[in-house]
Amino acid sequence: MFAVLMIGITFALVMGFTVQPLFSSREEGGDVSPTDRSALELRKQSILEQIKELELEHEMGTVSPADFQRNRIELKQEASNIMDQLDSMGTDPAGD
Repeated sequence: MFAVLMIGITFALVMGFTVQPLFSSREEGGDVSPTDRSALELRKQSILEQIKELELEHEMGTVSPADFQRNRIELKQEASNIMDQLDSMGTDPAGD
């Protein structure tokens, strides 16, 4: 039970740190620098790794099916949002 609680707390902290910069950059607006693109790429890779870890934990039986589905959907939505941001950066005329 303690391990499940610790996994949940760790997951929540990682998600909080991962999602927070996305909202602050939207509020600030402005031009997108190459470092912003690199940061988004790193976040995308981190989220994809989290999905793999979540699937492994589900296969091991340490995550309930309901938690697995909920967390997997949230992670996939976050990865999709980041990919959309990266796509919009690629089509931005200021990047030429």
